[in-house]
Amino acid sequence: MLYLSGSMTSLFQRLCSKPGFPIGWTLLTIALLCLPGSSIPGNGLFSIPHLDKVVHVILFGGIVLFWGGYYAFRAQARAGWRKKAILWAVLSITLGIVLEFVQFNFIPLRSFDRGDIVADAAGSVAASLFLLFLYPGRQIKD
Repeated sequence: MLYLSGSMTSLFQRLCSKPGFPIGWTLLTIALLCLPGSSIPGNGLFSIPHLDKVVHVILFGGIVLFWGGYYAFRAQARAGWRKKAILWAVLSITLGIVLEFVQFNFIPLRSFDRGDIVADAAGSVAASLFLLFLYPGRQIKD
């Protein structure tokens, strides 16, 4: 079973104790995916094949991880936090799909990519599974 060190758990709790970090991460994700294609570098590190898919996994996994953590650590919101972790995965996947359509229809030099949706879903589901089954704070009673 995977456990985070005490300092990593403490950092995670501090980041998720208030809604600022989860909100900021979500807004950062939206902003990055709404950049025009001309703003995205294509040389050097950014020319690594499928690096964009890894970025999608991290961004959308982060949304679920940080919002799930926020609800897990709030005493008044603890009831049902596991359901909220699943709900955040669904909402995160939905956001990824919506942003692909936004990119296709409204963002210059961006296109619709089913692979990005798969990466968004993979990150969201992985983060949700981490919260539900592997995170040591899971002993928090709902």
